Amino acid sequence: MKFAPQRTTIAAQDILDGAPMQQEHQAVRDLKLVYPETGLDARTLCMGLVEIDPGHSSPMHRHNCEECYYVLSGEGELEIDGETHPLTEGGASLQRPNLKHKVTNTGDKPLRLLVIAGIMFVPLWPSWPTESPYEVFEGDTANA
Repeated sequence: MKFAPQRTTIAAQDILDGAPMQQEHQAVRDLKLVYPETGLDARTLCMGLVEIDPGHSSPMHRHNCEECYYVLSGEGELEIDGETHPLTEGGASLQRPNLKHKVTNTGDKPLRLLVIAGIMFVPLWPSWPTESPYEVFEGDTANA
């Protein structure tokens, strides 16, 4: 069976904000790149861009899929299941499913992360504790 996507590319003006890690006061921006809402109908992956201002953090959260970060610029720390790991420009990380994690910007310029994750828009198996694919434990999220 051959799959024909709705779109193949996305232009800058089609990028959407307001993905689940977005913070109400814009200290954390969560931009949707490869998401169903942007017209790129990926079947197994989604991709976004997270930007965190100096001194701010994403909320502690977890989800039922693997997730990778590639650090485009800046520096920070990844807290995952109680352990802290450095994030540096050009480095990457892997978060396994269902592990609580958050990112803190420890530098003096915005931390920019390319985020690639398993698709979270299919029925969550075997069940999930919230209606959203994200279970957020802290923070002031606008669209969790």
